[in-house]
Amino acid sequence: MEAIQAVVDGQQRLNAIRDFVDGKLDFEGKLFKELSPKEREDFLKYEVAVIDFDLDAGDARLKDVFHRLNRTYYSLSAIEKLASEYSASEFMLVARVLCGEIIEAAPEEDELGDVGSEDDSEEPIPANIFSRDPGVDSETWQWLLSKTGGPFTELIRSKEIFSSFEFDRKVPLMFTLNLMCTYMAGYYQRNDRVRKFLEERVSSFPERDEVIDAINAAGSYIDTMALPVGSMWWNKANFFTLVSELSRLPNLMKQSPEKAKDKLMDFAADVPPAYALAAREAVGRKAQREFRGQTVRTLLW
Repeated sequence: MEAIQAVVDGQQRLNAIRDFVDGKLDFEGKLFKELSPKEREDFLKYEVAVIDFDLDAGDARLKDVFHRLNRTYYSLSAIEKLASEYSASEFMLVARVLCGEIIEAAPEEDELGDVGSEDDSEEPIPANIFSRDPGVDSETWQWLLSKTGGPFTELIRSKEIFSSFEFDRKVPLMFTLNLMCTYMAGYYQRNDRVRKFLEERVSSFPERDEVIDAINAAGSYIDTMALPVGSMWWNKANFFTLVSELSRLPNLMKQSPEKAKDKLMDFAADVPPAYALAAREAVGRKAQREFRGQTVRTLLW
């Protein structure tokens, strides 16, 4: 007998509890291992309130409950709501694979790790261990695991594009969803196409391999360029444009990465004011995205 539960709301709380006990988070300047034995015991015995719904993961009533829970001051961001509402959508799952939210290695049996560890070495941005949705069938889940750790994933998790806080708030997930939608349908206003694709490709995403391969190819090409740390091309808006153009127009990658890098760095040395503005203000508007795309397209052609 095996039981699996999906967390509809409360993932951040679970992560905070785990990280505090694992020594990755302090409270008022104190780590868990620095508490007295009584304080640690009280913490571990504290009963967290849980509402358990006897509903299937795909039950439409869960969406209604989720929306009601988030009509408060502490409501989640737009992407956090979408991630829960469309957790089993194939389109969402592919985005989670690409941005590194789904990892191939299973969590250790003790998810809390070595409590009170003295290891202070710097760690990569942690993947979300609460990643398996009960609504995803085993075949799809195995396919997803086979696609983890691609060049795009390694790129965005190793470069200074997103902060740890942004990963916690799923900013890279929305970024990746917009990349996928742009690959499928071209540039558009802000996040306007995301929900449409999530709804249309809930149970079937026939282009999933094509999208993953195209975005990974762009990520691999950018990585090979070896752009310097601090370059304007690691800015979110510029990076979005680079990946969008390279994935949609693979002919741009026929030239050597070194030659492409030289063109990008020459441009960065003397950025036209119009482009600088389009990469700094209203970066999510369709006009600005198209302008940046046309500029990069012409630059790399």
